[in-house]
Amino acid sequence: MIEIIQKTLNVYSPISLQTAETLAGTAEVRELTCEDLLEQEQQTIKSEFIVLEGIVRGYIMNANGEDVTLNFYVSGNAVTPAIMRGINNKSVYNIQVISDRASVLVFNNTRMEELMPYSADLQQFGNIVLMMDSMRRMEKEVLLLKETAKGKLDWFRKIYPGLENEIQHYYIASYLGITPTSLSRVRANL
Repeated sequence: MIEIIQKTLNVYSPISLQTAETLAGTAEVRELTCEDLLEQEQQTIKSEFIVLEGIVRGYIMNANGEDVTLNFYVSGNAVTPAIMRGINNKSVYNIQVISDRASVLVFNNTRMEELMPYSADLQQFGNIVLMMDSMRRMEKEVLLLKETAKGKLDWFRKIYPGLENEIQHYYIASYLGITPTSLSRVRANL
C-alpha cells in the first residue's frame, strides 16, 4: 500500500516515504464496477479519492431530476477534494464509476486533514490538487459560455484524449452543456 500511495501522489507532488507510511493506515484500494457510486449527494463526506484505473464521473441532479456531468476522472486523477464537493460536510456531488471496472485509492478525509498540518509534502499535494481542480473548473466555465459546440468538443478531445471512444456520449454532451443530438451532429461533421 505504501508504494501505491507514494507513486500515486507523486504524480502531483513529491511525497516522502514517511508521509506515505502515515497515510497507509488511512487508505484502501477499492475495486468497483460500472455504475457503482463512491459518494452520493447528501451523504456525509468521508473520503478522498484517486482513480488508479478506470473512468469515474462527478455529477449533480438538476431541478428537473436530470443528471449533469461536472467532471471526469481517469487513471491517475484525484477526484475533486472534499472541501470543494460539499457544504457543511454533506456532499453536493455524486461520484460514479462509468467504465466496466475501476480501481480507486480511497483515503479517510478526516484523518488526512488531521495529518496535513504536520506534513509539508501532504500540504503541497493538497494545494496542487485544489489548484488544478479550480483551474479546470474556470477553464470549463469560460468554455461553456464562449464556445460553439464544435469548440467545446475540440477542447474535450484535447483535455481527455480518447475518452470519447470509451464512455457513453450523453455523459460528454451533459459535460459540455449541449444536447446529445448537437454532439452527434458536431461529431459527424468533423
